[in-house]
Amino acid sequence: MYIAMNESLTRGREIMEILPQDIRKLMFNIDFDEAEELRLIAGKPLAVRFSDGIYYLSRKAVLVNNVINAVTVTARHMEELIERITKSSLYSVQNEIRSGYITIDGGHRVGLAGTAVTENGTVEFIKNISAVNIRLAHERKGAAEPVIGAVAKDGLKSALIVSPPGAGKTTMLRDMARSLSYKGYSVAIADERCELAAMYNGKSPFDLGNMTSVLDNCPKAQAMLMLLRSMSPEVIITDEIGTAEDAEAVRNIMNSGVAVMASIHGRDIGQLMQRRCIKNLVSLFDVVVTLSRRGGAGTIEEIKENV
Repeated sequence: MYIAMNESLTRGREIMEILPQDIRKLMFNIDFDEAEELRLIAGKPLAVRFSDGIYYLSRKAVLVNNVINAVTVTARHMEELIERITKSSLYSVQNEIRSGYITIDGGHRVGLAGTAVTENGTVEFIKNISAVNIRLAHERKGAAEPVIGAVAKDGLKSALIVSPPGAGKTTMLRDMARSLSYKGYSVAIADERCELAAMYNGKSPFDLGNMTSVLDNCPKAQAMLMLLRSMSPEVIITDEIGTAEDAEAVRNIMNSGVAVMASIHGRDIGQLMQRRCIKNLVSLFDVVVTLSRRGGAGTIEEIKENV
């Protein structure tokens, strides 16, 4: 119990540090261990998502299920929030902002929406930020056990986690790394978005096991191949694949006798197989796991072998 409370307090502190001051003083009752995301939109009530629905922060520092007396996010709140998220230096996180999000300490992903500044058809920056979605990173030890039973049976198999946004794919991969590492496998994580392992000063806040090495802030296709050459892994884990470069890297790694555990955005296998560019990528994996939010984030809908 003490450990769980300590982890929850740490997660709460990481979130509290980026919130505007007059909102922060109303958030002390929030259970950050159960909260999934905070959504702040200028001119709208502050919303907090849990597995059982969306609640709103009231002026009495409690969560309610309607917007009456809810705290409204102001333009000043947004300015202070962005200043805290970027640590007063938009330039230092410019590359992340181009992708529409910033990953903060603890692996929490802060999504941004506003006015895109483009050059030659490429997004260079997002200005006039009017909406922020803070997705809380969680550690759910044991969440991957049903999947581990399939991938570690009769030798290590490659697995693809199919999941819509917010359904727990990153949490699942994180627990797969932990479990496989403690089972004695050499694990390597290619963490392009600095979210899966959430390294800070060379250390992850999550328990990734004793045999897990991490390469972060590097394009995943390149990172996977670098880890293959440098860390002698038995399994490489990465999040959100989907490009032709990702597919080629996965194929090369598997041909080298190393298993790959990865995730991809999608509702289910059927939907993915209708996308020609993705179909061949899916077929590379021995096991495909489908997640949903039906029973809360991380609900395993199907574990399909030899697809």
